[in-house]
Amino acid sequence: MTKNVMPSAADFEAWTQEDEDKALEVVAAQMGVKHLIKDGSVWFLAPHGHIYKLPLNLSIDDFVRLSDLQSNTEQIQALKDILAAFAGEDAAKELAKEPVMVPMNILSAYGEIIAKVQGADWGKSSASASSYTERMAI
Repeated sequence: MTKNVMPSAADFEAWTQEDEDKALEVVAAQMGVKHLIKDGSVWFLAPHGHIYKLPLNLSIDDFVRLSDLQSNTEQIQALKDILAAFAGEDAAKELAKEPVMVPMNILSAYGEIIAKVQGADWGKSSASASSYTERMAI
């Protein structure tokens, strides 16, 4: 176990941009989330082992709520609401205990996944577009 030692004034004076970049890299890695897609859901594994389940078939209302929000606080609240509706209130309460970067990372990954699903559903991916063209030719 590492003991936190209060930095000295000299530590602050010696702090460089390289030190900053390295420290931020470590923190970012500690807050990273992993995901997998299974049974019509996206499952997220948070750094401390909690698992969160979100729907792939996001309603238009929920999509608009997540997309139109300006502040991080609003985005996190919308995520908690969707999580509570989809996976239960306990999951939303657990998410509320996570460091703020965890739900932000979940939101970021979830947005990317939803965008990919939309592309596939609307024939924007090369595989979907070709199958759509084949169906239309019949």
